[in-house]
Amino acid sequence: MSRAIVTNLQGAFNRSFGMLEQFIEVCPWDAWVKQFGGWPVWQQVYHAASSIDLFVLEEGGQPSPPLFEPEIGGLKKVPDEELTAPPKAVMQEFAAAMKAKANAYIDGLSDADLAQKNPGLSARVKTDMTHAVTLAMMAGHAFYHLGACDAALRDQGLKGVF
Repeated sequence: MSRAIVTNLQGAFNRSFGMLEQFIEVCPWDAWVKQFGGWPVWQQVYHAASSIDLFVLEEGGQPSPPLFEPEIGGLKKVPDEELTAPPKAVMQEFAAAMKAKANAYIDGLSDADLAQKNPGLSARVKTDMTHAVTLAMMAGHAFYHLGACDAALRDQGLKGVF
């Protein structure tokens, strides 16, 4: 059972998500709660982390306990108050748990599985998605939101992680 391709794709995911975790660590609180790109920075981080369930949850599986209501995680609602911003330590814990969940899914794949349909994701997005597409989307999604978050830091004259 070959895993050479899976291992390379997992590396891309770990790099993108690892940079997101690094962002949480270095982001100052005033940037963490600032709205940038339509949402508070912390909400974009939460969205990127909580989306792991979208990608890897088996059909009918139990999602991870959310920190916020689904509209917050889905970027369908902007919180009204700064007080809703989670402490960075809470977000670090949540992100680490979601990364572990993603890696458990990836660890169960072989190269031969990559061309196979991911039934959970396919059911949620109502179109056929393979495991290869899932891995590419997980890395790309984390990089996309990391870019938006990094832009918020740079907008304040700070160094980004990307």
